[in-house]
Amino acid sequence: MHANAKPKVNYKVDLTKELANIEQWAKKRAVPKKKPDNVLAATWNLTNFGVQDRQDDHLRMMAAIIRLFDVVAVQEVADDLTDFRKLLGFLGDNWDAVYSDIGGNDERLGFIYDTARATRKGLAAELVIKGDFSIEVVTEGKKKTFTDFNRNPYMVNFEAGGFDFTLVAVHLYQALELVRAAEAEAVSKWAAGRADKKFPPCEDIIVLGDFNMKVWAVGDRTYDELVTHGLSLPKHDTEFASGSNLAGDGFYDAVSFVPKKTADNYGGKTGVFDFDNAVFPKEWKKVAKGTDSEKKVFKDYLRYYIADHRPLWVEFKP
Repeated sequence: MHANAKPKVNYKVDLTKELANIEQWAKKRAVPKKKPDNVLAATWNLTNFGVQDRQDDHLRMMAAIIRLFDVVAVQEVADDLTDFRKLLGFLGDNWDAVYSDIGGNDERLGFIYDTARATRKGLAAELVIKGDFSIEVVTEGKKKTFTDFNRNPYMVNFEAGGFDFTLVAVHLYQALELVRAAEAEAVSKWAAGRADKKFPPCEDIIVLGDFNMKVWAVGDRTYDELVTHGLSLPKHDTEFASGSNLAGDGFYDAVSFVPKKTADNYGGKTGVFDFDNAVFPKEWKKVAKGTDSEKKVFKDYLRYYIADHRPLWVEFKP
């Protein structure tokens, strides 16, 4: 993992106001409230988390965003867990986490969850490709056999409100579309085939994370591999956010599941929480009508001190 360039500006954080801004924006964006009859899962690429020099106030703002949900799959957590442990501390005593060892790009995958709302059922494992599975891909003009993920997906079995489900966090390969498509084929075939098994992981298998898709539609090779082999990808509301990245031009993050098992539990609501339109409103107002360069300075600040992805959430009904 390589840190983004440190911003040239350093905004003064009025934490009380920023926390209120986040709370009010969650209402405006109709993020469902936590209730006995729902489960709110989310995914958030935390962006070089543990590598960039975030300050405590920024971590507290990130905690306020995470606190909106019950279980959050996280990507790009560094080997250095100092900031991650601080984040958990700012979340409070009833929050916990489970995470993998570092994989490709020296990053961990994991889950942060509200123990008052969700409990772990025992299963926590990396998804590895068995020896009898292989896909031929051509990279740099050479034919190669794809036999493993760059970053092994990480799965954990949870129970919340009577809903027993296995979340599988993924961060598919970015640099080469053929490799990313091969990873998408592998994880979708596995999920569709495993859902019918007797023992966990089985039944409600929910694959979520950073899929690195540019287009959320038939024709994108990653999307095609996911849906062709049996996964359903409910699309988030695009009225206010065309993408899940800060630039708004990429559908990188997604939640997917095997419809024959989980469709009845899908609450029909999923969305992007565009925190970048909530925090530092005075600073944004100054640059919103300015040049692209001025807007970039604002976005670069958020990319460095918070994240360059917006959380994507989905509501399930037990």
